[in-house]
Amino acid sequence: MTEATAIRNVVIGTAGHIDHGKSTLVKRLTGIDPDRWQEEKDKGITIDLGFANFLYRDQFRVGMIDVPGHERFVKNMVAGASGVDIVMLVVAADDGVMPQTREHLEILTLLGVKRGLVAITKIDTVDADTVELAKEDISDLVKGTFLQGARMVPLSSITGQGIEELWEAIGEVIEATEPRDTQGVFRMPIQRVFSAKGQGAVLTGVPLSGHAKVGDTLVVLPGDQKAKVRSIQAYHSAIEEARAGHSSAFNMTGVDHSKVERGHTLCAPGVFEPSRFFSLTLRLLASAPRPLKHRAEVKFHVGTSELVAHLQLLDRTLLNPGETCVCEIMLEDPVVAGIGDHFIIRQPSPAVTLGGGRIVRRESAKLPRNDDALLETLTAWAEAADDPARRVELAALDAGPGGINRERMIPATELTRESVNEIAGRLIAENVLSEFGPGKALVHREAWPRAQARLVEILSRHHDAHPAQLGMKIPSVQQQLGVDARTFAPIMEKGAGGRHRREARRTAGPAGPRWQAQRRGKENRRARGRAARAGAAQPPHLERARAGGRHQPRRHPERRGLPGRQRARRRAGRRRAVQHQGAGLGERGSRQVPERQGRGGRQGLQGSDPHQPQVPDPAAGVARPAGRNQKRQRHPHTEVGPEQRGNRERPLRTAKIRNLAALCGASRFQSMALRSRACSPPVAPCY
Repeated sequence: MTEATAIRNVVIGTAGHIDHGKSTLVKRLTGIDPDRWQEEKDKGITIDLGFANFLYRDQFRVGMIDVPGHERFVKNMVAGASGVDIVMLVVAADDGVMPQTREHLEILTLLGVKRGLVAITKIDTVDADTVELAKEDISDLVKGTFLQGARMVPLSSITGQGIEELWEAIGEVIEATEPRDTQGVFRMPIQRVFSAKGQGAVLTGVPLSGHAKVGDTLVVLPGDQKAKVRSIQAYHSAIEEARAGHSSAFNMTGVDHSKVERGHTLCAPGVFEPSRFFSLTLRLLASAPRPLKHRAEVKFHVGTSELVAHLQLLDRTLLNPGETCVCEIMLEDPVVAGIGDHFIIRQPSPAVTLGGGRIVRRESAKLPRNDDALLETLTAWAEAADDPARRVELAALDAGPGGINRERMIPATELTRESVNEIAGRLIAENVLSEFGPGKALVHREAWPRAQARLVEILSRHHDAHPAQLGMKIPSVQQQLGVDARTFAPIMEKGAGGRHRREARRTAGPAGPRWQAQRRGKENRRARGRAARAGAAQPPHLERARAGGRHQPRRHPERRGLPGRQRARRRAGRRRAVQHQGAGLGERGSRQVPERQGRGGRQGLQGSDPHQPQVPDPAAGVARPAGRNQKRQRHPHTEVGPEQRGNRERPLRTAKIRNLAALCGASRFQSMALRSRACSPPVAPCY
């Protein structure tokens, strides 16, 4: 494309009430009839969006979008107005300001349009006094809006009166409008989709950011249809690259056009994701008919899409007209929207524009209400919508002490890889960010102090709720902090010191009571091993006892290191085993059980089953079967001396238990009972 036909990446859009001459004026300026459908030509009204372009001063081409003015087609008007940079508000001199004139101006203000002009049409049908009255009405209408002080041009599209003056006003606005930035991630809300014979799917729209070339791989969302760009056209001319700010048509390979519709988005892969939840800043118009309640149902317009949604107010239950708040939108269907995108909400019935605002960020789920920390975070993100460096900083801060790698930073900030690397390098040089771990995750300098304060808060709350517990388990603390083991260890080591570090290490860290006991036991075992190898006869704990230290006997070898429930199950099994064997063992403090007959007619079981385990009977001197229903009872004639009572529950060594079981001929199940109730030294069975 030559310089004489270069494209200026700005778009002019019309606005105004129905039958005020918008389409006629566009045709007069460009020579292109924006009404494409036969129904529009037959009825004489605009139903859908119309597209045209003109060559400005033989320098570059500028696109125009004509929108419908009927109240039933406001959704089409919003879809077209979302891609315009300059608005031309059209007001008929014979009608003056009408309802859709006001509504269109409110919508354009909410969509963030900054520049425009006013065209007063049909002056050939009224006198000069009527034109002056129309100017006064328009001045009152635009007061306090972006069109305040804008140039008003009376004209006639039929006679051509005032057209030259209009061209002059358009040129002034074009020169004053900054072209859109083309360095971001490519994204284009789809306005039209159709299939060209022999070419395939054609997707049209106005790119909001970035640029795309022939051969690039793009994706259609929702739907995740990836395809390559076969060719690109802009204003009926083939081009190699489409940029943000001008109408473009993409011929895509491998896209099923029947699964694509207005409201979908053509964008670069790996950055944007469709979602049903978005946080946003909302301003309710002062002209809204009533306050907006929590969870109110609304029509949500963003890009070229219109969706049914429910509005969740995060810090209040009622939003009055004229007020602004941070809230969350919950959509019935997923949609793609970027950080800082403008949106409109309308009342479903009757159809009235309620307000609008900007997208803060994409959310993954429903947000909690009345959370001051969350509201502070969302407010910071809202202020950073136009500041890429601040978005990188906030993304790293939200990631916490674990940080966020550069690949995840791209979708979190919706910036290109080059921009993320350049901004991250600058913030690292300024000591705002640092790199952590083998993946060189980006960590904000305030992340560690916040995590340490959060750790102390978690532990304090736990001790207040459970004062009898020694502390929390490390996995539970990690889960509440939202960090993994790799990140948790540095948090403990880089704590704030003093009471906070001691508190954290006492309850959740490796210096807790259980860890200390294990450490002491390990040191004692090592010391005994060194003493044995050196020939020393006394174990270390006896030396400490002689020196006045506290004696801590070793735990039972079968109970050491077992969880509480497992120990309880083992104790219950031992009790059942003793009940099954029906007899005691030993003479030194062991319980003697007299021979009894079983219940339920099971008498005289001795020798009834040759395969039944035989247990020695110390009283009778013979072996008898272990009855299932026999219970342990203390023999009334058993005498235990005071010097033997202390050894009643003394645990046996594994070797002694094994020897005792072998002497008695007991099975593995009975050996558990022997292990539970036997005393030391083992007593030989009486036969």
